Amino acid sequence: MRLIAVDIGNSSIKIAVDSCDMTDEWQTQLMLNAEAPLSQELSKLPFENDSFFWAVSSVHQPKESKLSDWIKKHRPSDHFHLIQENEVTLPSNIQSRNSLGRDRLISAWMALQLNQTQGPVIIVDAGTAVTIDWVDPEGTFQGGVIFPGAESNFKRLNAFTDALPDLGMHSDNLPLSPIFDSVIGKSTADAIQKGVYHSQWYAIQEIVDQMSKLSSDPASTFATGGGLNNMTEKLNQDWRYIPDLVLRGARAIGRKLNCD
Repeated sequence: MRLIAVDIGNSSIKIAVDSCDMTDEWQTQLMLNAEAPLSQELSKLPFENDSFFWAVSSVHQPKESKLSDWIKKHRPSDHFHLIQENEVTLPSNIQSRNSLGRDRLISAWMALQLNQTQGPVIIVDAGTAVTIDWVDPEGTFQGGVIFPGAESNFKRLNAFTDALPDLGMHSDNLPLSPIFDSVIGKSTADAIQKGVYHSQWYAIQEIVDQMSKLSSDPASTFATGGGLNNMTEKLNQDWRYIPDLVLRGARAIGRKLNCD
């Protein structure tokens, strides 16, 4: 079977077709937002007459079920496989590995592989939520922090106030240079944007700095997630920005399960 890697997040679904030839290039890549019609978007994939193994990382059960149902109906010869925690060969020291978001485990494992399996590693994933995780010098996942992402904060300000607008829509494409030029907002919208992005960015920086002090060995920091698409110029020069880190991890695990 050929391979399709899938990263089901809270606000989007990333899908990529892989040839199993162990190159880094995707054959086809799609990103579906929450409102995208599933059948219409999936019809863009180069199915031809092949059967596919779908290696899926998911943190959103309703979207996961919709995709699984679509495959059963339209692609009955394909195999839908939800990646399990025991298939991610990353030691951990946390309360419940099974309840940990699969994306956190997969992205940490993939970052460690990209770092030649050398810890310590810090993984910053900014989306609907921001997660920042620590893999220690021995390569063990130790956990991390979670807080609302920029779009979530925009929506919360609108939901819990009477007059503040929801500025979250299309915020990923907002140019941030004017926002970071000054901390003083000259309008309500400007003040909201500055407040949300300044608080998120400086929280990320401070937490990464605190995690870096957990070991005398220098940590490698990997950044990913749609919430950083318009903040790449703010990232520290030594950070590695890989926007599809979870998708790459799903592909690598899918190759082990299907292509070896």
